[in-house]
Amino acid sequence: MLTYTVQGNDTVREGLIHIKTGIQHRYTLPAIKLGNIIQDNVPTPQPIHGAKGDDGTNEYQFTERHLEPSDFMVYLEFNPRDYEKYWRFAQPEGNLVFRELDPKIQATMLRLLMDKKNEYIGNAIWTSARGGETVAKITAPEGCTKIGANKEKYFDGVIKRILDNVNSSDAEVVAGGQCIISGTTELTDGAAVEAALYAMWRKCPKQIRKKTSLTFVVGWDAWDAYDQYISDKQVKYSENTEVNRYRFKGKRIVPVVGIPEHTMVLGEFSTGMDSNLWMGVDYANDTDILKIDRLQANSELFFFQMRMKMDVNIVRPAEIVVHTAYKKSE
Repeated sequence: MLTYTVQGNDTVREGLIHIKTGIQHRYTLPAIKLGNIIQDNVPTPQPIHGAKGDDGTNEYQFTERHLEPSDFMVYLEFNPRDYEKYWRFAQPEGNLVFRELDPKIQATMLRLLMDKKNEYIGNAIWTSARGGETVAKITAPEGCTKIGANKEKYFDGVIKRILDNVNSSDAEVVAGGQCIISGTTELTDGAAVEAALYAMWRKCPKQIRKKTSLTFVVGWDAWDAYDQYISDKQVKYSENTEVNRYRFKGKRIVPVVGIPEHTMVLGEFSTGMDSNLWMGVDYANDTDILKIDRLQANSELFFFQMRMKMDVNIVRPAEIVVHTAYKKSE
């Protein structure tokens, strides 16, 4: 059986997100920041009793961010008899029921369903907004992906989290500091992409520049424009027949399907607990458990069903640098 190719989930496949399992309701992402702990040497230190000095002495800042997975499901009904005329070799004797179809056909259908689910999750990680597009109130560049559109409405994705963080004064939203916006222009060509990468690097906090997991996450449109731009330079990085190195200032550039247009993000992204991007799910393999059964005892119809809970959040906003042309509407 021939199937359409779906995009899958690049964010997970490229190892850019840490997945926390076992969250049934809410999970706290705590972060601690210390101030000035160096003091003058004295025989007996005087108790400060929690007072914070003007120079940051005795500062102990504890912040909380949260993962609150929301429910959604995959569901599809179908009639196996619809495929009789195509699969002559697989037609059983007597009544045509799904369990009697050729296992290869079953496997193909299930793989396609799982791939489509992965495509949705890969997009939702970046462009989802709890409550949908009207609640998100984010203005997209003309002709670009809208935040919270269609079914991407069950949890807040990365772009919604970032824009809320830099445009809010709510203590929980800005916990862990505020993201660094390095630019808001549209990335119309390779020169604009290169300028944006330099601006992001200059804005990157110096204490994380040597982190091995520090990564530029970009869309394929931005990468293609940048790749052509540096190949066209008089002093070439590589031949036109080759793809340039996915690197900038020694750090990985990872193009992913899912991140919206005119948007690039720089931060620590990995599968480890030090990642700045986390996904929370209920049970470890909820996204891989698929139920197949007859719709009801007197029906020919069968159904596919998956039930999932999911949320994503950034952990340390002050260590994320963003270039995006998306803006809050108010």
